[in-house]
Amino acid sequence: MSEKEITTLLSLMNQRQSCLGNAFKEIADWIDRQGDVPAAGKIRATLRALEADEARVRKTLTSLTLDRPLPRFRS
Repeated sequence: MSEKEITTLLSLMNQRQSCLGNAFKEIADWIDRQGDVPAAGKIRATLRALEADEARVRKTLTSLTLDRPLPRFRS
């Protein structure tokens, strides 16, 4: 797998994580409106952990360059 393919895959994974985070936010809001504040709070606590890592993930993705070789992995 080339570095470009790995970068593309990592970017796609990051986008998917963002989409899932947004979906869970909507679910937490819906649960909150139904009156189960503790359950919604647990979901939001998990989302905060994901959001805390978001800046680091973005920084890592943007730091990847196509001119440096990646280590070879065994298949």
